[in-house]
Amino acid sequence: MEGMRTLWVPLILALVLLTGCGDLPSVEGLATSENTVFDPALVGAWSAGDAVVISQANGDKSYSVSWLETDSNEPPRIARMEAHLAQVGDEKILDLTSSDPGAFTIPCHVFLRVHSVPEGLDVRFVDSGWIQDRVREKSLESFVQDDHPVIIAATPKVAAFLLQFGLDQRAQNAPMILRPLKQN
Repeated sequence: MEGMRTLWVPLILALVLLTGCGDLPSVEGLATSENTVFDPALVGAWSAGDAVVISQANGDKSYSVSWLETDSNEPPRIARMEAHLAQVGDEKILDLTSSDPGAFTIPCHVFLRVHSVPEGLDVRFVDSGWIQDRVREKSLESFVQDDHPVIIAATPKVAAFLLQFGLDQRAQNAPMILRPLKQN
C-alpha cells in the first residue's frame, strides 16, 4: 500500500500544477455545509474592464460564475467556475474553483474577499506575497511550485489559517472593482 501511495502523491501534485489557478491555490476548499452562506448581491452581470463576469445562483447556496475575457487582441475566452461563500469570523470569503478543469487536472480552490461598494463589488484575491510567506512560516501543509506555495492542508486547517491571516489587509492583492452591467 505504501508503494501505491508513493506513486499517487507525485501524480496528484503534477495534476494540481496543471490547473493554472491563482498565486495561492489550495487543494481543499474553504466552504463547508456549516459555514456556507448565500448573498444575493453577488448574483448578476458585471464588467471588470477587459472581462465580463456573470454570476448565477444555484439551488444549493452556490454560484455558477462565467468569466469572459474580452481583450481585443485575443479571441474571447470563457472560464466557467463554481463558487461558495464561506463565513470566516466576521468576514465572507468566496471559495472559487473551476467547474470543468479538463482532462488530467484536478480543480484547485482560490479565495477572494468580496465586499459590496457603491460602484459594485470590490474583489480581492487572498494570495499576496505576504500571506504566501505566512504559509511558509507557519508550516501550513504545502509544497512550492514556481515560487508559490500550493496548500494541501485539510479544510479545517485552511479555515483556521485564513481566520488568523487571510482577513489582514496585507493578505489581499489590489482590488478589482466589478461594476454592474446596465439593464435596458
